[in-house]
Amino acid sequence: MSRGVEKKYLRSAAIFEEGYLPKGVYILNRGKVKLFQRTLSGSDQIMNIHVAGEMIGYRPLLSNERYPVSATALEPCAITFIPKKHFLTLLERSFALSSTLLKFLSHEFTVWVNTISLHSSTTVKERLLLNILILSVKYREKNKWPIRISLSKADLACLVGTSNETLARMLKVLKAEKLISARGRTLEISGPDQLRRIQKTVSLLA
Repeated sequence: MSRGVEKKYLRSAAIFEEGYLPKGVYILNRGKVKLFQRTLSGSDQIMNIHVAGEMIGYRPLLSNERYPVSATALEPCAITFIPKKHFLTLLERSFALSSTLLKFLSHEFTVWVNTISLHSSTTVKERLLLNILILSVKYREKNKWPIRISLSKADLACLVGTSNETLARMLKVLKAEKLISARGRTLEISGPDQLRRIQKTVSLLA
């Protein structure tokens, strides 16, 4: 994709903010980015975490709307920014890009609907285990073990939709059940057996 400019972002740097009009789209080349909304109570709700190879900020640009979420780097990131004019020109000329965006839109919509549904119909333990499964896919490095999920407890609580205190208690439960282990801010899934135990537990709770 041409006419893009790669930018570097430090951990916790803002990429774009809720309420602003988009000026282009972002392609994540390295690192991880969280998308979050500020709730009426003033807390943050993480809607999704993006990893390398994913495109960010295209939906409000296509619909000519303001950003419904904010984006912040979870770790040092390299991101290609493509200005709106160039992106729309590429979109008009490329059937492959149009097809890819349709798939992205469908996936993003599914993620958001599932996030809302999970928060209204599941327990904290269910949400935590489901999010650990999702994060295990995003954080896994080419079939390597263990899977290390490096995410602050505050961000994990925002993703699950609970308080820091409740998250801490639930993590202790999962560690006691030997479903996960932890080193500092990093959660670990040691191997296939432990991953299968998490999947089995989720299926039993569902």
